[in-house]
Amino acid sequence: MSTTQFPTSATPLRRPPRRVRPPFDMSGVETLDSQQSDETIDQWRARCHADRTAALLEPLDGVELGEHDRHVIEWLADQDTSVVGTVASLLYRARAVDGAW
Repeated sequence: MSTTQFPTSATPLRRPPRRVRPPFDMSGVETLDSQQSDETIDQWRARCHADRTAALLEPLDGVELGEHDRHVIEWLADQDTSVVGTVASLLYRARAVDGAW
């Protein structure tokens, strides 16, 4: 059984998310999407991809994933913030309906 604490407010999105983690609609919050002055574009892309992958895996904590599941998550992590944030939000809300948190 998972011990991960999921967000308590899982509300439907009314506009494209600004973040890949809750709170999805928070403005003015520093995100990892900005390239740091000391990193190359490839380093920035790898960091963003790793963070987006982690954001998609967080609501799936405790769910058994197969090779294809992981492949799709890696593909989704290459999408923009609004896509990754929406999918992550949907996963959190699906768990809430299921009573998993």
